[in-house]
Amino acid sequence: MAGLPVNIFQGRSENFMIFHGNDGWHYNLREQRPARLRLQCRHYKGGCRATASVDLASETLSHGQPHNHHPDMLLEEDMDLRRHIIHVVKTDIYGTKLRTILNQIKFQQSPELSSRFRRVRMQSAMYEARASNYPCIPESLIQLGVLLGMPNTRRLCETVDKQDYIFQGIVGDAQNKTIALVFVSGRMLQFLGTVTNIHGDGTFKKRSRKPKMAQIFNLTTNHGGYVVPVVRVLMLRRHEEAYVCVLSFLKLLVPNWAPERVHCDFERAQMNAFKRVLPMSRIVGCLWHYGAASSLKASKLGLAPIAEENDEVKTFIRCIAGLPLLPPDRIWTGLLDIWAEVEEAGWADTLWPFFKYFESEWKPRIQELSVFESPERTNNIAESDNGSLASVIPQNRPNIWHLIGAFVKLEHLAYSDKLAIDRGDAVTASKKWRAKLNDKRVKRLTGLLNNGQITVSRFLHESFYVILAAVHYGLHVRNENDSDSDSDHD
Repeated sequence: MAGLPVNIFQGRSENFMIFHGNDGWHYNLREQRPARLRLQCRHYKGGCRATASVDLASETLSHGQPHNHHPDMLLEEDMDLRRHIIHVVKTDIYGTKLRTILNQIKFQQSPELSSRFRRVRMQSAMYEARASNYPCIPESLIQLGVLLGMPNTRRLCETVDKQDYIFQGIVGDAQNKTIALVFVSGRMLQFLGTVTNIHGDGTFKKRSRKPKMAQIFNLTTNHGGYVVPVVRVLMLRRHEEAYVCVLSFLKLLVPNWAPERVHCDFERAQMNAFKRVLPMSRIVGCLWHYGAASSLKASKLGLAPIAEENDEVKTFIRCIAGLPLLPPDRIWTGLLDIWAEVEEAGWADTLWPFFKYFESEWKPRIQELSVFESPERTNNIAESDNGSLASVIPQNRPNIWHLIGAFVKLEHLAYSDKLAIDRGDAVTASKKWRAKLNDKRVKRLTGLLNNGQITVSRFLHESFYVILAAVHYGLHVRNENDSDSDSDHD
């Protein structure tokens, strides 16, 4: 029988070659002689004693002893695809799930070939490939920061387009437990210096278990009516000095950073830090969080069942929840006006603890409580950004390298959105119609109040509809006319 033209392709290792004659039988090199290569079946260790030889002069392959298994016509494609899968895993710095990588590649292959790449076969090799792509996870944020600044690991913080880096450095000190790592690209730092509003919020579920950290602190802005995340910070602690270290560092990087408004969720430490670092900015709370908190207090005081049975009591609670819609110098007046109505209606004894709660808890914070004439009445922009992070990393408490990879992805999306918005393009759906209706209602009532056409009390009775959902959330009640979209919390 005449020999077959010999073909050679690379095995699993770079220097390991496999010989075949295009007939599905594959061999490894057993012995090299001056004029001939002696081959053995690649399944020799598995019990197949088949042999072959290659004539070097004619470059033909001749079979010797027969095989005890079926031929494999897809082995070369199998080897190539396996190398491709391992390469994709090694070069993926975004923490894509191994199952997702494997399935996406299998979708592009024939059923016959993809059937060979079962998870049970590839799992170990893919885990090993991924582990080789990352250094060991550091024990502390300081060690992580040092590692990210080293030349051989700096690539982990490189932007998707390879034009920038998102890691800016370590701030704080270990003694005071103010250590934090700041992630923001250079191009987003330039953008930060131009924004008129900043929304600060922390998220906890998406922080990594190792190294230890208290939260991911996010700074987001409303740019042209759309949510654009700007800065992400891994913080060891959440106290005031830790926030001051982070914000001061950003102010150092962007000296012209002076937003008109800063929105927070009434976290005392965060608000104080913003006041210290950005003294000229207006610090604004969140209407939703206040409405939910005050209504929850009413529920704890035993007012929920009373409000459920009596619309008058429910209306008084709603009016108190709507106080932030007033200017700061009229909030206390509004409270007194509603209290006068309470006394006249005979509910003074029942509602006195609730009004006393406002006096002790919120009267000292009236300036930051007021959202009067603020384009954003809630901190929902920051909440939307938390949802974006969750969409990129569905699992909670992710691996730190996966988390940083998500930061890289989100920076790319944020900068892309920023460019689109600057062109005048829409990047997401517009506000819900009910939210637009709320905006019109508040704007109309504010104009009437400013012109003296309605009283403060009337303003509260007409405007509390924008906060209904937060009130009912706090009271744990549901009204047949209620809708989540009746509030600003979309």
